[in-house]
Amino acid sequence: MTTEPQSALLEQAMRAIARIDLAGARRYCEEALHQQPGDAAAMHLMGIMIHHEGGKAHEALGWLERAAAHDATNSKYQNSCGVLLFEMGRFQEAAQAFYRSTNLDGGDGLIWNNLGNALLRLGQAEDAERCFRQSLAVMPGLISAINNLGLALKFQGQLEKAAICFQEAALHQPGFVDAHFNLGELAYYTDDMEAATRYFRRAIEIDPNCRPAYASLAQVLHDQEKPAEALALLQDAVRRFPDDADLEFALRLQLSSMVPAWHIPMINDTERNRAYDAALRAAVSPGDLVLEIGTGSGLVSMMAARAGAGQVVTCEVLPALAEAAVETVARNGFSDRIKVIPKKSTQLEVGTDLPEKADVFVSELVNIGMLAPNMLQVLSHARQKLVKPEAKIIPAAARVYGALLECPHLARINPVHEIEGFDLSYFDRFRSPAYAQIDLAADPHRFLSAPFTALDFDFCTEMPMRDQRRLLISVRETGVVHGIAFWFDLFMDNTTTYHSSSVSRTNHWKQAAEFFLAPIAVAPGDELAVEVGYDNTRIWFKPIR
Repeated sequence: MTTEPQSALLEQAMRAIARIDLAGARRYCEEALHQQPGDAAAMHLMGIMIHHEGGKAHEALGWLERAAAHDATNSKYQNSCGVLLFEMGRFQEAAQAFYRSTNLDGGDGLIWNNLGNALLRLGQAEDAERCFRQSLAVMPGLISAINNLGLALKFQGQLEKAAICFQEAALHQPGFVDAHFNLGELAYYTDDMEAATRYFRRAIEIDPNCRPAYASLAQVLHDQEKPAEALALLQDAVRRFPDDADLEFALRLQLSSMVPAWHIPMINDTERNRAYDAALRAAVSPGDLVLEIGTGSGLVSMMAARAGAGQVVTCEVLPALAEAAVETVARNGFSDRIKVIPKKSTQLEVGTDLPEKADVFVSELVNIGMLAPNMLQVLSHARQKLVKPEAKIIPAAARVYGALLECPHLARINPVHEIEGFDLSYFDRFRSPAYAQIDLAADPHRFLSAPFTALDFDFCTEMPMRDQRRLLISVRETGVVHGIAFWFDLFMDNTTTYHSSSVSRTNHWKQAAEFFLAPIAVAPGDELAVEVGYDNTRIWFKPIR
């Protein structure tokens, strides 16, 4: 290549990136670095070019970090590091990079917006709100910052203000799909299904590639008791986007919908019942107002009344269960103190459904893997809107444990492949996409690692609605890892803990297992990298290759 001035080489590289000539961009960057190895601008451009190539995030980040180290006064280099760290899911490090960038240049609204996004992912909604407001102070027309301000306000429970932000973003930029999607999410959250349907359909009209809108619209249709329409929508979405795991999960969930038959074994779970009873006896003072979410049979509400509550308000979304609970409460003589409301908890209002905010808040929303769909969102709403700041919360926290699992007999049907010489893989679509139940006291299995702590949850405080981290799990036995077995402790209060690892035959939860798509052979001394995380739907474990 003919020697050119450094500035010309960098300009040529930027033009090559713009026309998606990545090979050409790399040649210009390499020549620029050959001429001046310490040129921060060339390092920065090399990192951007490598990132555009895809699949080489760590290599790209290395160049960006070197550029930032060579020129510590350039805010753009720090911002680029933050953007890539954010894309990699390293939100704490991204926030630190954005902080450094704002300290160097506080007048760039885009950087403040980026910092707000990182803080929002870390669950720091108030700090994120301040960043978005600062972004708009220096760049008033930044529509994404208006939209993101709405997200920060929504996370803090300021739903009306959040709606104003989303509506303003949509008004100023009618084709801004995020605003319409967020309005749909907000409408769904407040149970305005007609509006939610309208906004999600509009988001899909604006951008047919807005994948989350398909799953959200299907959820709205499902909640409106339109299962055939929801199924058709999801089937179409999966045909459009065959590699989208979230849409596939939503489709599988719709296909596997069934009557909640677990209510009967649940009320027969002696250890679970006694843990709730002990916690309520310790928490409830005479005359307290107790709020319970998820009435079911009415058992926990009656425990609260028996413990001395002056009044118990409990809600149940399924009409048949609500009706049964009313009758059960009456038969046990508690009708004067237990009020069963056939609503979602997010529809309850203080002054209408509750005379005042509750003194004690009890729920049993967990499933076999601890975290049930929408559970964190429901708990957050209750803390913000329905219970006193000093209210006692049952359960107060949870810890999830796991271990590498070898379990051939269950792995054969998770997923379904060949059975008795026949290809039954098409039948696998009817298997629930969630984690499977396993009974570690009865199902033949081996642990190929020591148990480890996977996740901690504090139900008394606001937590991020999504989080993930990387674990290195040491292998202690030779075998084949089929997945992760996991279980949990529910900390009812400081003295009472329910252990889902119990081997009792009445333990209705048993334990959970996340089976990998392909088995992994291991030997002692190996370390298996696994991503563990959660969102508003489920906990997951994924091997990292």
